[in-house]
Amino acid sequence: MRFPALSTRRDQSSVAGLVVRVLLAALWAWAALAKIGDPRRFVQVVRAYDATPEWLSRGIGYGLPTLELVLAALLLIGLLTRYAAILSATLLTLFLIVTLQAAARGLDVECNCFGGGGGPSASTSYTLDILRALGMLALSAYLIRWPLTRWSLDKAIIDSERVPDLSPKQRRSEKNIRRHRSAVAAAEAELRYKQRYTAAGTLALLLLITIIGAGVQGSRAEVSSEANTANATSATGVRVGNQQAPVLVDLYEDFGCPDCADVQQSGLAKDLAAKVKATTVKVNYHMVSFLDSESNGDYSSRAANAGYCAADQSPEAFGKFHDILFGKNASGQGNQPAPGKGKPDSQLVAWGKEAGITSATFSTCVTSNQHKELVAGVTDAASKRGVNTFPTVFVDGKRLNDNGDTSVTVAEVDSAIASALAKAKSTAAPSPTATPSGSSRAPSSGSSSSPVPSRSATVTPSRSAPVPTGSASPTSSN
Repeated sequence: MRFPALSTRRDQSSVAGLVVRVLLAALWAWAALAKIGDPRRFVQVVRAYDATPEWLSRGIGYGLPTLELVLAALLLIGLLTRYAAILSATLLTLFLIVTLQAAARGLDVECNCFGGGGGPSASTSYTLDILRALGMLALSAYLIRWPLTRWSLDKAIIDSERVPDLSPKQRRSEKNIRRHRSAVAAAEAELRYKQRYTAAGTLALLLLITIIGAGVQGSRAEVSSEANTANATSATGVRVGNQQAPVLVDLYEDFGCPDCADVQQSGLAKDLAAKVKATTVKVNYHMVSFLDSESNGDYSSRAANAGYCAADQSPEAFGKFHDILFGKNASGQGNQPAPGKGKPDSQLVAWGKEAGITSATFSTCVTSNQHKELVAGVTDAASKRGVNTFPTVFVDGKRLNDNGDTSVTVAEVDSAIASALAKAKSTAAPSPTATPSGSSRAPSSGSSSSPVPSRSATVTPSRSAPVPTGSASPTSSN
């Protein structure tokens, strides 16, 4: 990038520009640091917008925070300010496009742009996100138009090639004027050279740092297979029921989700329990933690952890614990905390005892957050599957409620299960039928139409002799 600022008139470095540059740098640094601490969460945010394929969602989720941090550094030191401002404006424009399409589609997503949760949300207002992005876009536009500011490396590079102006006395000599013009031209050429290679080197370094940062974030986001337990995995959640049952129901829930509690109280819990007992279905309960930001003390994560602690005892114990958390107490009030509230670990332990779990290991598991990684793994697996609203129900892999729709009824689940059962019966392989003794086999493809006698037929038994059990009977000729 060339700054033709070797004359006094063009060297109008701006104090206002310095304020804009530092403010924009601070905002990008804030945004980067808010995301970089939890790479899994930000990838889930990107997926929730449902605008990019999985490979690109992961690339954005792992790479964007590093890119934002490098962008903030460039703006702070004032190096390649115009290029940095153009990159800033591009990122903000893309964000506005993605946000507007999410709003138009009715998706509820917290952007986690400056911390405060992120990912699917029970309710979202995009107004603040849009206004903030427009404000940052205005700051970027200012620096694109007036990139040269006080206390910047851009200005320092220009000053390094500055050619002093001629004094009035020196200007009287035509020879001095020609020399000065030659010196200015040489300085301009050297400046262009410096700026060109500074830009190329800086952009290459920016790309390298972003790639390395994405790799580091990706490795930090990996969920260890050691997080899986005997009764629950990241991919399946808690497996309940006879695993030979013909129909699989995948139920995605968050213990902080009011709609999940409503569906369970409407009769879904009893309905599925009856079908599990009848061995017509098996249920995978995927307990996720998307709604931590809407509860006090990360209730969603802690309650999901407690659910997996209950599953350590047995799938049946998990089922009872699950129904209690989504159920009501003796006075008829819901056990689920109100939005913005939470329940302490001691209450989760007490509900475990109510479910018949008296083992001391359960209490330790709850209070130590033992299955924190498993909760994160199940949540990430749900995000990969495109599950962004709760409850979400799949019956034999077919989703019942579309993204953005949390309304699912017991009747709809029953209907889907009935259809899956009918399909399972119609596609079941028929049981093999034994060939009756004395009947002839159909000739195989490509063989002669005449039947071929079996090995046992080479010795012809007498008519009165019975045919030995298990041997092939003689084949009669046609």
